[in-house]
Amino acid sequence: MEKNILRLLIVDDSPDDAEVVAIAVRKAGYMLKNQRVQDIAGLEAALAKGSWDLILCEHAPPQCEASQALDALKRAGLDIPFIVVARRIAEEELVRIMRAGALDVIEKTQLFRLPPVIERELRVFEERQALRKAEHALQETQNKHRAIVDGAREAICYCQDGMHIDANRSYLELFGYGNLAELEGVPVMNLIDKGDQPRFKDYLRKAAAKGDETPQEFAALNKDGGRIHVEFAVSSVIVDGEPCTQVVANDVTRRKTIEGRLQYLNQHDPLTGLYNRHYFLQALGKTVEQAKQGAHRGGLLYIGLTQLKEINDVHGHATGDRLIVKIAKLIRERLGEQVLLARFGGDEFAALLDKADEPQLKKTADDIRGLMKETAFSENGKTFHCGCTFGTAVVDRNAEDAQKLLSVAYRAALQMRTPPPAPAAAAPKADIGPETKPQAVPETKKPQPKPEAKPEPKPETKPAAPKSEWAERIQAALDGNAFELAYQPIVNLHGEAAECYEVLLRLPGAGGKLILAAEFLPAAEQAGLGGAIDKWVVHQSLAALCALHREGQPAGFFINLSAASFKEPEILITTQKLLREAGVAPEHVTFEVAEKGLTAHLGAAKTFLAAAKKIGCRIAIDDFAGNPSAFSQLRDLPFDSIKVSAALIRDLANDKASQASLQAVIQVARGLSKGVIVKCLERAEDLAILWNLGVDYVQGNYFQGADTHTNYEFADETTLSSEPTTPHWASTNGTNGR
Repeated sequence: MEKNILRLLIVDDSPDDAEVVAIAVRKAGYMLKNQRVQDIAGLEAALAKGSWDLILCEHAPPQCEASQALDALKRAGLDIPFIVVARRIAEEELVRIMRAGALDVIEKTQLFRLPPVIERELRVFEERQALRKAEHALQETQNKHRAIVDGAREAICYCQDGMHIDANRSYLELFGYGNLAELEGVPVMNLIDKGDQPRFKDYLRKAAAKGDETPQEFAALNKDGGRIHVEFAVSSVIVDGEPCTQVVANDVTRRKTIEGRLQYLNQHDPLTGLYNRHYFLQALGKTVEQAKQGAHRGGLLYIGLTQLKEINDVHGHATGDRLIVKIAKLIRERLGEQVLLARFGGDEFAALLDKADEPQLKKTADDIRGLMKETAFSENGKTFHCGCTFGTAVVDRNAEDAQKLLSVAYRAALQMRTPPPAPAAAAPKADIGPETKPQAVPETKKPQPKPEAKPEPKPETKPAAPKSEWAERIQAALDGNAFELAYQPIVNLHGEAAECYEVLLRLPGAGGKLILAAEFLPAAEQAGLGGAIDKWVVHQSLAALCALHREGQPAGFFINLSAASFKEPEILITTQKLLREAGVAPEHVTFEVAEKGLTAHLGAAKTFLAAAKKIGCRIAIDDFAGNPSAFSQLRDLPFDSIKVSAALIRDLANDKASQASLQAVIQVARGLSKGVIVKCLERAEDLAILWNLGVDYVQGNYFQGADTHTNYEFADETTLSSEPTTPHWASTNGTNGR
């Protein structure tokens, strides 16, 4: 210890004796700042006023005996080295004084011992202070650690010898325990499903040997016996000087559900719940390889529906979809669950039968064909039948590959579908191919002129009316409040389920059919009615949104605006007024503007969108085509998300270029902290790719077509169920598009 100024307090009634002691200390090389007191009152006053490094106390002065001085020091709550100086002291008295708290006792005849004792006690005092600081720092660290652990979203526990000794709130909540007392002493193994316990034991053993181990997933049980999927990460730690194991548990039940759903979607047809073409080809390929080695034998049955196109044309695709579901159920019931059955195409099915030869395949095909003839389907009071053709192929040692087997079966079915050639004398039919036309007709004979046919009226969804007539119809719809709104759900792929819809505009046509906005809006904008339509849409959409919130349905709406709205400030005034009156937060409204409209009117768009953001609404850029130059133009606009153009996901599963383009758009959007929405989703295989690319939201007929009701179930068990149910859109005739 470096010898500096020593602040010394001497308790002695003799000034001379006190000076002798001070001289002995000075001789040891200390510079002194000392004070003498002779009674308890003086000692207490000195302790209260000053800060002392050392106390030297006479053993038995009349007014302040050493034990009394020690009591005063304890009452003051001070830690100061205390040494007793005595003329003579009995052994039992020395023991008593030392037990009372004196650090040493030195007789005045041995003052040469005083300097080394002082050095020792001052050094011990410094070490004691350093220890206290370390203990204080440790306590602070432990408190911070406890606060971090308790506040962590990750579930964390500590166990010793396989038993819980501590856990944070997240861990207790994950496994259903009310407090730590319920969990203490419970073996960690009790929280693991019996089927996974051997693997979990091996995992803990490896972690103990290495100090930690790569996280692994296990089936776990909560307090009530409910099964959850948990990812565990374990590591060895020291708690209170004892070796323990830290366990970090992450609930991955939702992720497992989504992964299972994606795996299901990759293997199954979303309409019928049967296996899809991709999975069937894989299974057929494996069967062929096994058959070549003599380990397996089977049969391929191809089934084609013959009247489905006509039914779709006459009764609509929604009716055709319902018919396919019924037929799939009939075939499944007839073949049994042991047969691998797939929907191979729009009107095609394929089945793989185990250990079947040609006669068995033909008998099975005849059974299904007879079943289809006997079964009548009813729709809207009309009854009709749907026939089928079939082809077969045996899977044995002679099978070359899956594709050739399918070609054999398909050609056989095609021969059943193709009618025989017409007789030479018969008049040719309009739908007979060149190979069936009568050969007796000379090549030089000119065809007889046909009577001029009247053009068939075009359906309402493909208007042929002049633009002026469209303008009149649109104006009449505005005046008569005749437009209708449809809603299509926008589904969150990664976050919590939340109700969100795009609002789509429809114009009633003949026979109650609804005309898509894309078919009349160009005429409306040319006639200068775009702004008026936007006002109507915004007002009606907000009224519907406020009504939903009043009913306890906290939905959010994406509302389309045209570029004409940039010059309609009353739209935002109306929005703010209606939302405020209904008590609906503005962030539930997202104004959606097409990329082309923004780039064509960039200045006006910037002003309008800034005003919309100021009142709290969100902004989405629609029909974004992924052009890098567009990003540079739009990056300064106050938008929140982009909705990718449908062209970017057309045939996404099979088009690597589209995947790369979409990935580039997502990366740029991430760099700008913008969300990404993909619309017009139709196929399960595309959904799996969008999930892996990190798309935030999706919408399209795969989930549900546009409907006049906001009744889509956004809960996880509905949108991400692994059960083979029919999608919502199978029973609607809504379509995408504004």
